[in-house]
Amino acid sequence: MDIVQEFERALRKRYHVLKTELANIEHLFDAFERGVKSDAKRTSRKRLSAATRKRISLAQKARWAKSKKR
Repeated sequence: MDIVQEFERALRKRYHVLKTELANIEHLFDAFERGVKSDAKRTSRKRLSAATRKRISLAQKARWAKSKKR
């Protein structure tokens, strides 16, 4: 092979490597954007009423007291 053909083959190989890397980077960006969007959905969680929080608190305190007795 002459130098021109070898150079062309090397360029084509490098082009395919760079194209693959670019596709991987684009995939990562897409995954990141999906993650950001899913985090936005999580902020709208249901809030517990004061009575429910109190009941949960009392139940946990009872579990702690029970474990301390042992």
